[in-house]
Amino acid sequence: MAGDLDLIFGQAANPAGSPVEIVFGDDGGDGPGDAVELQAAGSITGLRAPILLRSGVRAFAAGQITGLRLVAAAQYDVNVTRPVVGTVAQRWQDAVRRGMPARERYQAALPLQAAIREHWQDAGALGAAILARYEAAAMLSVAVRQGWQQAARLSGPGVRQGFEEALPLRHAIAQHWQDAARRSMSRAQRFQEALPVRRVIAQHWQEGLRVSAVVTDGMGIAVARSRAWRNHYQEAWVPRPGVSTPTRPPQPDPCYVPEVPVHLVFDALADHGVPAHLVFLCEGHGTDPEPGEPQYVIPLLRVYMTVHTIDAVLLPSLERVQLQGITINADDDGYGWSMTGSGPLHLMDQLQPVNGLPPRVRVTIDGIAWVFVIDPPERSRKFGDMGVQVRGSSATALLGAPHMPSAIWSNSLPMTAQQLVAQALEFTGVNIDWGISDWLVPPGAWSHQGTPLSAALRIAEAAGAALRSHRTDATLQFAPRYPHLPWAWPAATPNVRMPGQIITTDTLQHVAATAYNAVYVVGETTGGVMGRVVRAGSAGDVLAPQVTDPLITHETAARQRGSTVLASAAITRRQSITVPLLTGGTHPGLILPGYLVEVVEPDETWRGLVRGITVTAGLPTVRQSLAVERAV
Repeated sequence: MAGDLDLIFGQAANPAGSPVEIVFGDDGGDGPGDAVELQAAGSITGLRAPILLRSGVRAFAAGQITGLRLVAAAQYDVNVTRPVVGTVAQRWQDAVRRGMPARERYQAALPLQAAIREHWQDAGALGAAILARYEAAAMLSVAVRQGWQQAARLSGPGVRQGFEEALPLRHAIAQHWQDAARRSMSRAQRFQEALPVRRVIAQHWQEGLRVSAVVTDGMGIAVARSRAWRNHYQEAWVPRPGVSTPTRPPQPDPCYVPEVPVHLVFDALADHGVPAHLVFLCEGHGTDPEPGEPQYVIPLLRVYMTVHTIDAVLLPSLERVQLQGITINADDDGYGWSMTGSGPLHLMDQLQPVNGLPPRVRVTIDGIAWVFVIDPPERSRKFGDMGVQVRGSSATALLGAPHMPSAIWSNSLPMTAQQLVAQALEFTGVNIDWGISDWLVPPGAWSHQGTPLSAALRIAEAAGAALRSHRTDATLQFAPRYPHLPWAWPAATPNVRMPGQIITTDTLQHVAATAYNAVYVVGETTGGVMGRVVRAGSAGDVLAPQVTDPLITHETAARQRGSTVLASAAITRRQSITVPLLTGGTHPGLILPGYLVEVVEPDETWRGLVRGITVTAGLPTVRQSLAVERAV
């Protein structure tokens, strides 16, 4: 049947929403249709089976119920005759559910460190005298007279102005500036009393005629344009106490570096029997650079005057918390700050957990703040005197047990060590301050079971780094355990310089250690590498015990871990010193772990690396005890 057909119906269409069935075709013969066998299995309750019969249909049913199961066979013959119009055949069957694996290729992008070269140099401080000539102007008194009257209000047609939102444009603004050198000079100024002069000023004015003009502007639908803007920025911080070390501008290279290839001309013939190894050097370069000025300097004074303040409040309500005998400490063998203190009995109710979350207390000593998560307080009683012991930790303690459950951490894709830490800290609200060199970990090399905090400690251990916590923010800080290796301390710039006379107490302990100068750092089979780390300038003949770690998968990780092992072997003394807490001016305030200190004694000057700090606040004195490592 071809062509277009026009269907003409003699009755009106069914109401809206009614089904309409139009069937074209014929049964194709007088005989009965194909037999259809129906099989059903189900549960019959009450042995009831309603059967609907229609006129003109012969149905036969036979069944057997055994164990409440029914098997029925039915035949039917529909005696309907239609004229031969057309045959429509459609084959179908119930589709079989197929499961197809969908494979999508992807991998974690490798971090690319793009070098950004920016031409800059530190401006040289220029001191110039600025001479400004000026004199006091003569005072004039002028009378101004102005005629005015009440203006009549004018009504006019409305003004229509077409407008659209403009795209915000950001422009980088560069401004050259330098710190001016302070100059002092005396200025002499001549002046005298001026005679008052009175003048009359007349001003002519009249009402202006209003001029109207038609302004037309053509416009159309603008095309959205996108442009990428790149801006270099960093988070700013409040100026820190102490003296900022001025940056030395880059100096021109005193040596001449020729372009390659270079043609060498000798005035004598070469002896082929003697091997010739040519070594070129420039004698214009100096030796090791002189250490710069430290950031903090404690001067030697006859008397140090300090007024200490101690405050503790509950966050976020800022309700006062009565704490006394506060002790705060941190060291590089842990991960954060801890606090102990005592107070009255009502702290048992004030410092109880709220909705299962421990309370937070901010402790401020001489303007230096800490935020601690408080453990459930403990009551103590002695001869009728009751008190409460309070303990707290940094906010990052919520990453460990019992606040966080243990989980299994692994990587099925190549990931960097920093990405492994970010994976463990996901959805915790804790930030990462990554201060060590990153490296790539291949799939299957990382496997750890524990809390997110234990995962971060494990990765820091693999790199030989120290894991610290911010004093007030929920931030984990990954820092090198030795910012400067012990044999480089004499040429390094110390963070703090102090006189030995301010040390109130100290203890010195000698450390028996083997002077290792080489170590093998080995990874495991899954992408592991083996590195031999040798102290520069040594023979590398005294080997430390081999270090094996599954996360040693790159040369960067092997070098960092091996440097920490050799640096620890160079420590020969440990000294504990107690100094007052001095703030303001060039005083450092807290002498934090990782600081390189220089102590000027009457008979010697020595340097050491701060490994731990303990602040004891008991009015009227506040002291900080430092655990210092020394290398001789």
